Amino acid sequence: MNRNHSLHTTPRILVCGPNPSWQKTLPFDEFRPGGINRACERDCRASGKGVNFARAVRTWGTAVPVVFQFTGGVNGRKIEAWLQREGIDSVSRSIADETRCCTTVLCRKCASMTELIEPSPTVTPDDVKSLKECILTALPDADALALCGTLPKGPLEGFYAGIAADAVRAGKPVLMDSVEHFDETLAAGVQYLKINSDELLKVAGTSGSDDPEAAALRLMDRFPLRCAAITDGPGRAFIAGQDAVHRIFIPPLSGVCNPIGAGDVCSGVMLSELLAGTDPLNAFTTGIAAACASCLSQYAADFDRAEALGIRDRMRIEALASGFRN
Repeated sequence: MNRNHSLHTTPRILVCGPNPSWQKTLPFDEFRPGGINRACERDCRASGKGVNFARAVRTWGTAVPVVFQFTGGVNGRKIEAWLQREGIDSVSRSIADETRCCTTVLCRKCASMTELIEPSPTVTPDDVKSLKECILTALPDADALALCGTLPKGPLEGFYAGIAADAVRAGKPVLMDSVEHFDETLAAGVQYLKINSDELLKVAGTSGSDDPEAAALRLMDRFPLRCAAITDGPGRAFIAGQDAVHRIFIPPLSGVCNPIGAGDVCSGVMLSELLAGTDPLNAFTTGIAAACASCLSQYAADFDRAEALGIRDRMRIEALASGFRN
């Protein structure tokens, strides 16, 4: 078990991101599928939803993240070293399998992005037990738990749900940014859900033509959520709370470069704001603004706080419904 630790003040967020990646970003002046393409440059760094979430929390600066993850092989060691370089605390369970590498291909001419994702590694029962024990040991000194992203291959049934249930029993708020083992994890007491509209329609058991806002309301009725925050493309998002639904209109952005990690930024900033006492609607809106700012950078989950606040000032919020929940 590898640990990077430094002294931090509270609030402290435990970030369960069990499936990190070593991220390679290759920008091209023009990318031609099927042809020979030479990148203008190359950037490599730690990534994955948990890492990107933690990076956003650290950039926002009002909370301290600690990432819990499985890491293996050369890529795993690179991730651990990179997080230490960034000053992000991590607890990594070393596994025999190699951590995946993901490659982002950016075409500057058409402002497009293509993501190539390697298969996830496989973990053993001992790996799972060890990482879970580390998270549960850290819970008493934490202020919140975030469940981020996909799970690697292996015996992970009940992994997210069990950790969420333990956090709820300990009085810690839980945010979920994942659709893994969805129903059982939400039923364990997750208070805050942040996913995108495609994921929502998939897990809500609805057709692609269904209204995502209606699907979010059904989730609010089925599970003990305080809110379901849904991103829905570059122009809008919405949030279903305990007594209202609000739609958030996002201003047009110029210079969009790389959307990878934007959703993770939104989640990280949202939970940071919630811990600072911000209500869910405004916490989510601020998270979206930070996500927009991150799209303007070539690198995943990289953004400027002041730029995010400027975008936040240009966003518009509309109330859609109220009184739907007893």
